[in-house]
Amino acid sequence: MKRNSNRYNMIWRNLTLMIIVIMISVSCTKDFDEYNTDKTQMMAVGQKELDGLFSKAETEGMGWQMAVLAAKFYCIMPMHLCGYTVTGYQSQELNVLTKASNINETYRRAYINVYNHLQVIMNVAKRDNLNAQYGIALVFKVQVFHRQTDIFGPIPYSEMGQPKESIKFDSQRDVYYQMFDELREAAGLLETELKKNPAANAFGINDMIYNGSVEKWLRFCNTLRLRLAMRISNIDPTKAKMEAEAAVKGIMLETNADDGLFQTKDLTGSSGYGHGMPQMYQYLTDFMSTSMESYMVGYKDPRISEYWSPVGTPVSQTTDPNFTGNIGGYHGATSGASLEWMTSAILRAHSLTGPRFADGNQRKTPINVINAAETWFLKAEGAWKGWNMGTGDAQTFYDKGIEVSIKQWRPTINATLITEYINSTNTPVAPKNYPYNDAPVTDTPVKFSSDKNQQYEQIMIQKWLANYPNAVEAYSELRRTRLPKLYAKKTSLNANVNPDQGQMIVRYPFPDMEKTTQPLEVERATEMLGGNPDLESTPVWWDTNNNGSVTPGKY
Repeated sequence: MKRNSNRYNMIWRNLTLMIIVIMISVSCTKDFDEYNTDKTQMMAVGQKELDGLFSKAETEGMGWQMAVLAAKFYCIMPMHLCGYTVTGYQSQELNVLTKASNINETYRRAYINVYNHLQVIMNVAKRDNLNAQYGIALVFKVQVFHRQTDIFGPIPYSEMGQPKESIKFDSQRDVYYQMFDELREAAGLLETELKKNPAANAFGINDMIYNGSVEKWLRFCNTLRLRLAMRISNIDPTKAKMEAEAAVKGIMLETNADDGLFQTKDLTGSSGYGHGMPQMYQYLTDFMSTSMESYMVGYKDPRISEYWSPVGTPVSQTTDPNFTGNIGGYHGATSGASLEWMTSAILRAHSLTGPRFADGNQRKTPINVINAAETWFLKAEGAWKGWNMGTGDAQTFYDKGIEVSIKQWRPTINATLITEYINSTNTPVAPKNYPYNDAPVTDTPVKFSSDKNQQYEQIMIQKWLANYPNAVEAYSELRRTRLPKLYAKKTSLNANVNPDQGQMIVRYPFPDMEKTTQPLEVERATEMLGGNPDLESTPVWWDTNNNGSVTPGKY
């Protein structure tokens, strides 16, 4: 990345600690006083400033799911690419990538709006032996940047924040290996702090996810390590098994009290800072998919009324008799339907997101960062693979994951209803999606099967359902496993992605801002794609699946 007048370059490449701190924006955080200092002096950074910096880093780290980026990225890309929704942004629904400036924005926010803050925290925490703060910052760094590498593949990581003329891209393998090292270090630091003080706290109420609980962050750390281990299990099984078995020896996210929920109620300032799904609801652009309908309606899933809303009767809804019968029920729109079946009136004859995601809840409904149910499904998959996941087997972990997920959404539900769902032999239904009239997406029931192959499909179906609405994670897991089975898009306007050949968008090309500012580094990064071009049809390192005619790279 060569220096020029571009503000991005000046910030990203050359910031010293002094400049980073001085330029920090203070909006949308709690208890973060504006700094009034001589801009030519290095200012002291103490505990109060670290608290505010972490609040800011967390807020910006939610960027993809915030209102500010929902319309630019989250709701129009991963939400439908993972199979949860159909978006009313017709071009994106038909596989056209969101515009380059939006991709630049998702990238820029991670490096400038998040990492700059975390870098200050880690530098000061290391200087002052604030091990809890350092460990938590490391965990959150991995949380933010594993999403970046999962979307792009190779990314700048090992040299982030260094005042160099250019910042190299690291291969995705190297990024993952460094992240494992960081999570291992963080776990050690947090465990040590908890031994000294079981009620240890860092950042206090300025931590908008766990209110500073060191114990919760250690649980997050270990579950995140297990998540990343599973991600590389097809490409690097020995390393994956080692990391997974080490992760489960520590405390994990296990109950809904451990769920990582970013509290939007504490946000202030610009309306761009709030939960993105309620922000998008007012535009009536994100609808239940037919895949969701097939699974949730067929399973009689007790979470359906929380995830989705029954079809209402807006004035602009279609009067076509093929769709008016949807009123009052839960119905999904067809993924990638041809444009004649994607009019606003027809789309509005399908289910919007559930009541907690309705407009007006931007600063009420928390953002789901990570949930405890995921731990149990990760353990179920690990046990299915024959790994040592602790006491239990694939079925007990699977059943527990379903229970925890249902309680997350319906905490007062009768336990009998959960048991009935777990033991249900219901199977997915055929969605009522005129004019395509698809068959059921699969014939796999909820009740854990005696067939090993079907067991794996069941684990991935229920994990996909439990991860909702964490679409970025669901999208990564879909690419890794090609499960759950989803309806392919009917139409594609992207010449690089042909659904008829089994193709899907499996990554994002490197951001234009990098291609412009350091083209040689991007060329080197492209060489890390295993011989494939920098296209959205090229699988990332851990994705070992053929994408139609595109084979995985040779790494």
